[in-house]
Amino acid sequence: MLACTPKAAPTIRPNQTARPPAQRPAQNTPIDTIRWAAPATPKPPIGTQPTQPTRPPSSGLGDTYTIGLLMPFLTNQASANTVPDRSRLALQFYAGAKIALQEISETEQINLIVDVYDTQSNDADFLQVMNTPRLQKADVFIGPVRNSHVEAFANWTKRNRKILVSPETPTSELTTQNPDFIQTNPSLRAHCEAITQYVLNSHRADAVTLVCKEKEADRLPYFHQANRSGTLFTELMVPDAALNFDKVDLKKHLKPGRTSVFILPTWASQDFVMAFLRKLKDVKGSAKVEVYGMPQWKNYDGIDPEYLASMNVHISSASYLDYSLPQIKTFQQKFYEATGTLPDEEAFNGYDVTLFTGKMLRRYGLSFPEKLHYETFRGLRSDFRFSRIFVSGNVDDGRNQPDYQENTFVHILKFGTFGFAPAE
Repeated sequence: MLACTPKAAPTIRPNQTARPPAQRPAQNTPIDTIRWAAPATPKPPIGTQPTQPTRPPSSGLGDTYTIGLLMPFLTNQASANTVPDRSRLALQFYAGAKIALQEISETEQINLIVDVYDTQSNDADFLQVMNTPRLQKADVFIGPVRNSHVEAFANWTKRNRKILVSPETPTSELTTQNPDFIQTNPSLRAHCEAITQYVLNSHRADAVTLVCKEKEADRLPYFHQANRSGTLFTELMVPDAALNFDKVDLKKHLKPGRTSVFILPTWASQDFVMAFLRKLKDVKGSAKVEVYGMPQWKNYDGIDPEYLASMNVHISSASYLDYSLPQIKTFQQKFYEATGTLPDEEAFNGYDVTLFTGKMLRRYGLSFPEKLHYETFRGLRSDFRFSRIFVSGNVDDGRNQPDYQENTFVHILKFGTFGFAPAE
């Protein structure tokens, strides 16, 4: 049984087995119990078995830290026999985090007290959570995930000098003068910069055309700012009402004898993307082309894979899971044994973010935000490479405090025989 309560506090210490959160209800708060189905067999057909981790030598940091984990479990919407579908993110994230906490307890000389809070869904309920006396004693927070909750909580942690690790919201400039705000999900700006850098490593800027609808024009400056070649990218803006590219001349954007690159910072309509790919295929002839798009394209089910392959489609992505790796299989095995189900991406994210937070506390204590731009972290789902973000007029001269810190590592994936995989 995996119990989730609006407030619970498992203590994870070296050589101590991780336990489910104790069921101690907050005053006047109902408790709901989440039950995972017991696995029919303890070993799914994954392959690699977990290995026993080894303990690193102690560096003398045996301090105790309290982590507040804030997720939308939506216990007030659950019943005795059902769990809200919208609580899946929280349940998967939490189950992945528990595996990371178990690993920390076995490999790191650090004591962690973890309080788990249900943020619910609406803002009024979340404000009540923020006023919980015990919450205010935490040193570090992971979550929440809803935009309005993150913004409100970022302001609260800024006033109270707390560290906030935001694991989901990929928003630019959500907070300022808040160097202890750590955003692990790259923003749109980071995706645009990663695509630009990747493209310019192999192509000249005059071969690049940015394609978007008029209402998406505010995304184009991110590419121009990342382009430091001295040559501007070409822009091609299509009227918002246009349903296809029948009246658009793509031929003039093709570069004879060279590869022509088209970047589409769009994700709202796969019909728009498919219309572009169809028109490009019709007019390109033998010309070489590459098309770059957004992470959401990976989930499109209305685009013929033949177009994705023949147009050399690439996308940016904050995550990539290589299920052939032994460490991925080991995590799947542990997750299955704990829950009776296989993990989705949120479970891997919960594991990565929690393990990263524990390791940084172990290494640097509560000063770890100051060290992040020197650190790299390789997770199962994503790598973390942090940049100091300045939005309030200061410059990064090494002395000024950043407005916040953002993981800017982004994968570039190319469509191939087996779907999207890291581009060479």
